[in-house]
Amino acid sequence: MRYSILWCALAATLSAASGCNSNSLGGSSVDDGGTGGDGGGGVTKVLDVQPGAGQTLNITLGQMSPTVTYTATLDGQPAAANWSVDRSDVGTIAAGPSIDATFVPTGTTAGLVTVTVKAGGQTVKRQIVVALSASQNGVNTNIPSEKQQVPTTAADLTAGGGVGGVGGEGLGPAVTDQATLDALDNPTSNGATQSLAVLYPYDKTVWPRGLLAPLLMWNWTPGDADAIKIEIKSTGGSFTYKGTFGRPAILATTGRKFIRHPIPQDIWDLASNSAGGNNDKLVVSITLAKGGVGYGPISQTWTIAAARPAGIIYYNSYGTQLRQNSGEPSYNSGPEFGAAVLSIKAGDTKPSVVAGTTTPGSNAGCRVCHVVAASGNKLIVQQGNNYTRTSVYDLKNNNTENVLTGYDGTYGWASLSSDASLAFTNKADLAANAPQSRLYNFPPTSTTAINVNGIPTDLQAGSPSFSPDNQHMAFEFMGGTIGTATGNGTQLVSLDYASATKTFSNLRVLATMTGGKRAGFPSFLPTNNELVFHYQTVNSNHRYNTWHGAQAQIWRSDLATGNAVVLSALNGLGPDGKTSYLPTIGTNHANDTTLNYEPVVAPIAAGGYAWVIFTSRRLYGNLATTDPWQSDPRNYDAGQYNNVTCKKLWVAALDLNAPAGTDSSHPAFYLPAQELVAGNARGFWVLDPCRPDGATCQTGDQCCNGFCNPNGSGDTATNICASGSTNQCSGLQERCSTKADCCDPTNQCINNFCASVIG
Repeated sequence: MRYSILWCALAATLSAASGCNSNSLGGSSVDDGGTGGDGGGGVTKVLDVQPGAGQTLNITLGQMSPTVTYTATLDGQPAAANWSVDRSDVGTIAAGPSIDATFVPTGTTAGLVTVTVKAGGQTVKRQIVVALSASQNGVNTNIPSEKQQVPTTAADLTAGGGVGGVGGEGLGPAVTDQATLDALDNPTSNGATQSLAVLYPYDKTVWPRGLLAPLLMWNWTPGDADAIKIEIKSTGGSFTYKGTFGRPAILATTGRKFIRHPIPQDIWDLASNSAGGNNDKLVVSITLAKGGVGYGPISQTWTIAAARPAGIIYYNSYGTQLRQNSGEPSYNSGPEFGAAVLSIKAGDTKPSVVAGTTTPGSNAGCRVCHVVAASGNKLIVQQGNNYTRTSVYDLKNNNTENVLTGYDGTYGWASLSSDASLAFTNKADLAANAPQSRLYNFPPTSTTAINVNGIPTDLQAGSPSFSPDNQHMAFEFMGGTIGTATGNGTQLVSLDYASATKTFSNLRVLATMTGGKRAGFPSFLPTNNELVFHYQTVNSNHRYNTWHGAQAQIWRSDLATGNAVVLSALNGLGPDGKTSYLPTIGTNHANDTTLNYEPVVAPIAAGGYAWVIFTSRRLYGNLATTDPWQSDPRNYDAGQYNNVTCKKLWVAALDLNAPAGTDSSHPAFYLPAQELVAGNARGFWVLDPCRPDGATCQTGDQCCNGFCNPNGSGDTATNICASGSTNQCSGLQERCSTKADCCDPTNQCINNFCASVIG
């Protein structure tokens, strides 16, 4: 009985985390649509599948996995049945028809699996909890992902996105000293006297799946360590891990202290793919050893959103090592620094160049200030240091560049509609000398704007933004008159847009600024009914920006109430909205909670959240600790590991449909794969250029027709795009028109894709 109670509790936790129905655990259900019988009296034969009770498979990584063999009968007689599982990432079963079928765990993901059995017009379900445990002492270089987390030279520390795409000195060797191992397993101090604290990641972070393993960074008065123990446990009991590591070998070369260590990539994949949602979080703990004494453990609790983020992130980089095209020497008369638009996909360890060419002695190849359509098919970028010249890149066709001759000054920081067929022009900063804000067909074939209703010819719209459904437009109302309202630069507003009649209407005030404060760079959530924006509280030489001492935070407002509120958790503030939880090293990062800028929300909800990328000058643990304003490559040596800049891209999860006037954000995480020594900004998170039917995919939002189906091999990495679902309904991140199209009745149809919603 005790076993049954424990199994049900574990399975109920995991089923709640995965969206399954926990009321039928281990039981059977009969499909009322079936009419199986014996052919004589019309009596339905009863389908039974044994074993009937719920099963638990405890798997130790690296050892042979246990299996479960089921047998199907109709009225006690062997019956050939069809078999399937709902989570092929956790385990597989032969489809049949067959009397017996064996469930085989993949050994790469833990969780709750439902086995569905069909025979004689009936359906029976059986459930299995797969629990994974793993341990290691030192890096295992036989695992490719771990080998990539070990630098071989000091140059590796600043190459690409740094070691493992996140920086640091990589994985350490095995701990061979027994006294040190004993100290890690039996700490005698909790570390409080030594002020032991985790600097990064932040407690209560929400992570999506599919990211690179984070870099654990800590601070304490000893300032160094001999070894670390990392423990990871899922609160639902599906995953446990213990790893011990000594000082990374590269420290003998650099002479630096042991103050950070990554989670092994293969372990992070196991942990994040196994846990999911509010009911199955990850508790991550570290214990340090120094001089034969153990300190800790200190722990954080993280939520894993049960989905991988969709799309690609495009951003501009000053100081990129991938191009030399600025026409100006870098620090101390060094080579020209680079200025280009780069891209990162989930799982990348370094960025790729999208826009920008190497043109020695000239800035003609410089490409930085940009906007990208949500569909990911077009990118607008300014050329060189002449912000009036514009190019368009076709992201679906090998990033082909087309110079917009004759449109000088028109499209700087313009807003593109989701499909890039329309452009609404900006009147602030980059386009200060441009014509007034108007709507144009795009790519342009004429300098004449579209004749629309509802906006004046003298409208001045600052950093406008379309909603994902193209039915709303938000901007800073800098000038012109709409109805009885006249723009003077103190309000962030929105207008509805009807494409059929080319009419703008229904002016809404989303935020009102006082005392010279400014609101810009609005970006709508996938729900189209709320947005985030850059609320600049300390101004500099541009209207809103990230440099010359400008201070800003990320705020939220909604169309229904216009109730603007600071996103405290994202900005680094606690629940009181005043106290910072961000670390402070030295005296030059006291204002990190006000150094957050330029938010852009991904157009697809994933794992129950919207995802916002933003620029920040905050500390990145103890790795990026320079002056927050050091990001001009003319003023620092980009070849030095000590000069990792703080101007970087960060990501935070936002709750969908949160009540108006509340903080819907969670603590942010550093975007992996950025070049460490460059100053990076203005990230646009958009969809992949869509893939045709037959192309490989992981989720439906990657496909032009919106569906990603199994290819029959059981390998989810080689699923293929299709025009419809094999399930006759839409799964997560697959196309929908209404929520009724979604397979899971608890899903919502958000921006035409099925999405789970937390809470």
